[in-house]
Amino acid sequence: MRETLKKFSYAVVLFIFASFILITGYEFFRFVQTRGTEKQAEHFLRLVQVGFGLVALLFPSLLRKHTRILLPQRITFIYAVFLYLALLLGSLGGFYDTVAEWDTIQHALSSALFGVLGFSVIANLQEGGVERLNLTPVLSSLFSFCLATTIGVLWEFYEFFADSVMGQNTQRTATIDGVPLIGQAALLDTMGDLIVNCTAAAIVAILGYFALKSNGNWLDAYLITFDTEPENKKTDKG
Repeated sequence: MRETLKKFSYAVVLFIFASFILITGYEFFRFVQTRGTEKQAEHFLRLVQVGFGLVALLFPSLLRKHTRILLPQRITFIYAVFLYLALLLGSLGGFYDTVAEWDTIQHALSSALFGVLGFSVIANLQEGGVERLNLTPVLSSLFSFCLATTIGVLWEFYEFFADSVMGQNTQRTATIDGVPLIGQAALLDTMGDLIVNCTAAAIVAILGYFALKSNGNWLDAYLITFDTEPENKKTDKG
């Protein structure tokens, strides 16, 4: 069963990678085809977005090759699915505007990933022999929660900046037709995102607490680890 799930995750990541490559090629073709028209700027923006997604998708492999950071397969799988949902379906496919809870799903996934990152940071620092760093399960969970929620808040800062300076509507303070919302209605998107971030971070923190408390090893499959030597140096030695 485990081997079947492993093959399935590889197939999904391969499909996502192929989708990014195909759409990158398509948007480049449309960018060249619409040269000199009003549509060119739109396709250029879409090309930049999908190109960024393709580079981000390669990020775990680049980390493994040039640093000692190793992302576990399960986290790599969730990360790839997140990029597919957020960029290809969300931004390029218009799901953020047509699917009511699409943005909520992305915030929950990202917050959970950063929560796992928090546990990974503590685990690697403690295993690395950092003096006086012997946190209890409660403090480790609290650090995980605080890291995930802080990044969520910083993201809302970015959305505010994008709306104020670049004229975007990422915080949904206006309708699709551009009509400004007033009062609590203008805060619903931002507060909803923060609540979702906190909820997802709390769930990961609680699960991590019980895993550490019971000495369960299931959490290890989600923790980022450090190899003793970067892969590129191993290749050079070989």
